[in-house]
Parts: sequence; C-alpha cells; structure tokens
Amino acid sequence: MNITWRLPSEDLEAKFIKEAAANNFSGLKGHRSVGGCRASTYNALPLEATKELAKFMIQFMNNNPA
Repeated sequence: MNITWRLPSEDLEAKFIKEAAANNFSGLKGHRSVGGCRASTYNALPLEATKELAKFMIQFMNNNPA
C-alpha cells in the first residue's frame, strides 16, 4: 500500500524529503507527475519502521507549523 499526502507548499515538501533522507528515510518523494509525498508500507515493512516514520513526521510538523 502507498500512503500519499501533500504539504502546504512544494518548498515544504522538498524540505521534508531532504530532512527525511538525512534521517535515513528514503523513497518518500511522490510520483513525478503528481508530486507530493508517499510512503510504501508493504507487508514486509517492520512495524518499528512505520513507528519511526510517524515519529519523524510529528517532529517535522512541530518544527514547521503551517
């Protein structure tokens, strides 16, 4: 399953992708023709990885209020 989302601006999405990569999260950039962000959460993905991504996303949101 792919979970897709948008941030308030493309600049903020780029910042999210950059900071995510710096925190060892990869593949979060959305589809090239649609943009946005996406996380692939297939059955083989450990639950701990999803918890860490959620934690990063909350920290990012708190550090970048809209």
